[in-house]
This record gives sequence, C-alpha cells and structure tokens, in this order.
Amino acid sequence: MNLIPSFTVLMEIHDVLYLSYLIPEKRLRPAVPDTMPFAVTSQGKTIISLVIFHSRNVRASFFPFFRFDYDQANIRTYVLDPVTGKPAVFFLKSGITSPLIAAITRILGIPWQSVSMRLDVQRDNNSLYQYAARGDWEGDFNISLQEDRDTLADMEPFRTPEEAIHFLTSPSVGFYGSSGGVIRFEVQHSAIKPSMGKISAINFPLLIRSGLLTDGELWFPHSALIAPRGLFSVSMPPTRVSQ
Repeated sequence: MNLIPSFTVLMEIHDVLYLSYLIPEKRLRPAVPDTMPFAVTSQGKTIISLVIFHSRNVRASFFPFFRFDYDQANIRTYVLDPVTGKPAVFFLKSGITSPLIAAITRILGIPWQSVSMRLDVQRDNNSLYQYAARGDWEGDFNISLQEDRDTLADMEPFRTPEEAIHFLTSPSVGFYGSSGGVIRFEVQHSAIKPSMGKISAINFPLLIRSGLLTDGELWFPHSALIAPRGLFSVSMPPTRVSQ
C-alpha cells in the first residue's frame, strides 16, 4: 500500500439502516485485536451493528468522472482508536453488489465480499419509511422494517437517544482485519439524521452461523435506525496498524 499514492473516495449514501445489538464481549473478542478495547461496554456486553445502504456516485479524486453505484452491507463493532483514543468502527465483514469494486478493494487490503442484494425503500401515505432488504450473503437473508415515530427505544448504556445515535453513526475512523494485520482509514461525513424503525420480518443466517447472534436475539435489536442520506469522503489508501 505504500506504493499507492494518496487519494480520496467520495460518495453519497442513501437509505441507511443501522440495526444494532448488545451482545457478550466474549463473542467478539476473538475477531477484534486485544490491543483495541471496545468503545462501550455494559455488564459484559458491547455493540455490533448491521449497516445496509445504497452507495451512489462513488468516485475517486484522481478520476472524478468515472462513477459507480452499488449496495453495501457491513457487520461492525465499535472500538477505541489507538491513534486518537476516540470511538471508531471495526468491520467484521463487508459485502457489496459490485464484483469489480470488491476486487479493487482487495488490492488495497480491504476484504470486501461480492454479494447479491436488493433494497426496496418506499414512503407510505404518512411519509413513513417502508424498508426491505433481501439477498444472498453466505445464505439468503431478508429484513423488513417500518419507520415508527412513536417508538421510544431503551438506549442503555447510553443516557439519551441522541447520545446513542451520535455514537452509532459518527465515528470517523474505520479498521479492517486483513491477512497482513489490521488496516486503518479515515472518513469525513455529514451528520446522519435517522428515524427509529421497528422490525416486521428478519432472517439473517450469516449473523447466526458466525456465532454473533442467536435466533432469539435477532428479533430484538438494541436499536433500529433508518437515515435518508449522507455524504462521505474516505481517505485512501489505508495504513497498517502496529500490533
């Protein structure tokens, strides 16, 4: 990666789903380096999130007129960045619907998988989100949610919904584990302004088979957030993290 000159990847993200769960730390620790403490813990539990969204107008700074669209899904947890000491995201798995982009990112050390996925997002007569995601990511999955403005989620260990939303959506540093160790990259993004959602149907075998969640836990997330849009700028190439 030292031979690759610095560049920036710009993108718009649309119809973003943050489906988060409190799970025992011991389930995650084998996948996350011991040198990276979890950013939040509560009674031996920490948070993972399944994040799904449309990526639109994805372009690199050195070739801004060549643009891509694809859909993406990430399974991630939250750690403390050893560089800044601030909360950051550690990606456990990522899948995108562009085989070409998946191949390019592997050159950079980012282990994105090529997956099939479709998002169907609509507004009902009350302008509430109707959100559906389905596809094949190491097994067929489907998720359906409705925006629920009356939902008042229990956001513990956070004191308020606003604190939880900031924690889940605002990290500006990301990490991936790769064959050569851990890589780090930085992101600048606009503020995400989500609404609460409520699950009406869910099946996600990858989360169960990986040992991250049980069937019973899958239906009862810590929070379900749906956001319409955000702007992202990602600094590339990533850098290696000393272990």
